[in-house]
Amino acid sequence: MIELMSPHEIASEFVQIIEKERIRQEMRQKDLFDAAGISSSAYAKFLKNKNTSFENIIKLLVALGMHANIQGLLFSQKFASIEEIREAKAKKRKLRVKKAKDAN
Repeated sequence: MIELMSPHEIASEFVQIIEKERIRQEMRQKDLFDAAGISSSAYAKFLKNKNTSFENIIKLLVALGMHANIQGLLFSQKFASIEEIREAKAKKRKLRVKKAKDAN
């Protein structure tokens, strides 16, 4: 479940997904980062440190033809009218949290 993952764990998942697809497509790493238009050092940093820009992740997904994965990232709840938005907002229950008393 993605909600229980840290940002580093999510980045690690991206590395695994991208590397598995690269291997499945029988691409060399150089072929992939060249096709994506990113530097070899940026790709190496992504693999080692699980750190790169969101733009580079998108470039890698596009270079691998993984457009469906990008579409999933862009999903947002659609409303047909302003009234639907108001109804959805009204259904949300607001919870109040009682502040803890000072231990002192």
